[in-house]
Amino acid sequence: MMKYRKDFIDYVLYNYEFGDRTAVWILNFIKSHPVISSNTVFIDDGNVDRKLRISDNGSSSPTLLFEKGNTVTVDGEVIFHELNMNQEQPLLLIFNLHQEDRRYDKLKSLETDMDSSLEKIGHESVISQIDEALDSKDHARFIRLTDYLNRTNK
Repeated sequence: MMKYRKDFIDYVLYNYEFGDRTAVWILNFIKSHPVISSNTVFIDDGNVDRKLRISDNGSSSPTLLFEKGNTVTVDGEVIFHELNMNQEQPLLLIFNLHQEDRRYDKLKSLETDMDSSLEKIGHESVISQIDEALDSKDHARFIRLTDYLNRTNK
C-alpha cells in the first residue's frame, strides 16, 4: 500500500469514532497487512468486486457493510475472515463520514488523477508501470494498470 493510503487510514482512526470497535480492528488489519493493503483502493473503477463501507458514529449507516457479488454482510468477524482468506483480491474501501472531509476528497482525487494520467502517457509507459507494480508487489496498481491497458487495446 502506498504510504499516503496508510497515512489516511491512520488519520481516520485518530479523528473518527465508530459504533463497532470491530471497524477499528479491521482498519488496523488492512493497513498493517502488506498483501491486503497493497490490494486496497479508494475509488471505484467498476472492476472491484469486493467493497467495504465503514461509517463513523455520526452517520446513519451501519458501521460495517461488506459487499461481494450478491452477498452483503455487516458481521465484523465474517468480514475479517473474508479479508484474511482472499488477501490477493482487490478491495474497495469506502468511508461514509458524517461530515465532508477534505482529506478524504483529496485522497480520492489523487487516485482518480493517477488513473486519468494513464490516458496521457503512451502505451509503452503503461507497460513500464505494470512492470514496476509487479516489482514492488503492488497488486492493486497492477490490476488497475492492466485493466486500463485491456480497455484501451480493444
